[in-house]
Amino acid sequence: MAEGSYQVIFSGQIIEGAELEMVKRNVARVFTLDPERVEKLFCGRRLILKKHIDRLTAEKYQSTMQRAGAICVIEDAAQARPASSAADHPGSGETTSAPQQESEQRQAEATVSLAEAGAALAEQRAIPEANIDTTGMGMAEAGILLVEPRVMPEANIDTTGMDMAEAGVQLVESRAAPEANIDTSGMDMAEAGITLAEHVAVAAAEFDTSSMSLDAPGVKLVESKDVPVANIDTSHLSAD
Repeated sequence: MAEGSYQVIFSGQIIEGAELEMVKRNVARVFTLDPERVEKLFCGRRLILKKHIDRLTAEKYQSTMQRAGAICVIEDAAQARPASSAADHPGSGETTSAPQQESEQRQAEATVSLAEAGAALAEQRAIPEANIDTTGMGMAEAGILLVEPRVMPEANIDTTGMDMAEAGVQLVESRAAPEANIDTSGMDMAEAGITLAEHVAVAAAEFDTSSMSLDAPGVKLVESKDVPVANIDTSHLSAD
């Protein structure tokens, strides 16, 4: 970018008749800004978007912002006067031209900055092409039935012997369950932690595996025997 004495000023003004939220979305899309930084741009304070640029570059920024619906002012810092104002653009609202404190400008520049129009803020990752084998696929014409619909037979349910009771009617009488009559007079409960039965030690299993071995996986341990086909005389049988 060529060095110069021009700077681009934005005070949150938008073109007359434009919707503020739409302008914010346009600016966010053009300059790839997150919502928080866009809100800082439209806070109403006088912000220096770009400085130390030549007149042609400043006009490009101004034109880009104007297409998004926002009004920028170009100033020549060397002459300390506005190079263009909102009055240069028909249909634009009023803008603040009073100079702000130098400290306020430095603070605004530190929190808000715009990259050049069209600049790539993040490296684009190449997406590999999908490798799908469609040699065995085909597409039928529009309207072709791929599967024949099956006609489902109507349910043939005999409801002549059925009836429906009124809502709330008890269909089955509930039976009272007798109380459990368990004699616990001979029972007692030991204290927590008491051993109720002595632990019997179980001897470790001893297997003689000295004569055993394992075959390799896949080895057939038993030869399969051919089973003869059943020869059953059904000539004298009949189905009723």
